[in-house]
Amino acid sequence: MRVDGLRRVPAVVVTLAAVTLLAGCGGEGSGDGGSGAVTGDSAKGKSAGRTSDDPLDAAGLESVAVAEADLPEYTFTVFKQGTVLGTKGKPAEPATCQPMEDIRLRSPEPAPSAAAARSVHPKMDTKATDITLYAYATAADAEDLLTRVRDAAKSCTGYEDDMGLNPTVTALAAPDPGPADEALAYKRELAGTVHWSRVVRSGSNVAVFGWQSLVAHKKAGEAPDEVITAQLEKLTETAGTD
Repeated sequence: MRVDGLRRVPAVVVTLAAVTLLAGCGGEGSGDGGSGAVTGDSAKGKSAGRTSDDPLDAAGLESVAVAEADLPEYTFTVFKQGTVLGTKGKPAEPATCQPMEDIRLRSPEPAPSAAAARSVHPKMDTKATDITLYAYATAADAEDLLTRVRDAAKSCTGYEDDMGLNPTVTALAAPDPGPADEALAYKRELAGTVHWSRVVRSGSNVAVFGWQSLVAHKKAGEAPDEVITAQLEKLTETAGTD
């Protein structure tokens, strides 16, 4: 079954009842941005992890992905790992919005050298957070991805995606990157649902967090802090930052 350009693998940690088609799964927060949002083009953080010159391969990236041992109160669905997790669809219209569509389809430009993905939700709740990790050969390649997405989020107000749907796009204040190097955030609204995305760079690696909420919900835009913190700390401690 195709889920945002992915196929489920048989060996999952724990399977979810369902995974949404569009990137970003259930979450809540404030309607004006993600949790910990700060003003600026891109929040810069102090590197807490060690520097590593060697890019991660698929197995190495999977080893730094958050796991059940890191979040024992969460249920996990683990997706196929590899170089490319998604597939390109029909080009976005207008083309300036393509980087957001690439993030949704898990097929970013520039293409990563390795990728891994999972979806997690609290055992007592169904509000899930999607996590996708990308490893690049150099930090410059990872920076290029964030620049493309940041510029697109600022200039794109809406587009037609590869399914013929027309989400609107809003750039959000850059969230605190924590132990990572830089972060950005934006939201896509479609048919009464908001799809929130946070993209964070740590050295030559990128983490994409996605979740969703109803537009009408009085709290919209926050993914669980413990999920984002656990993933970024594990990524930076193991893989390093600039």
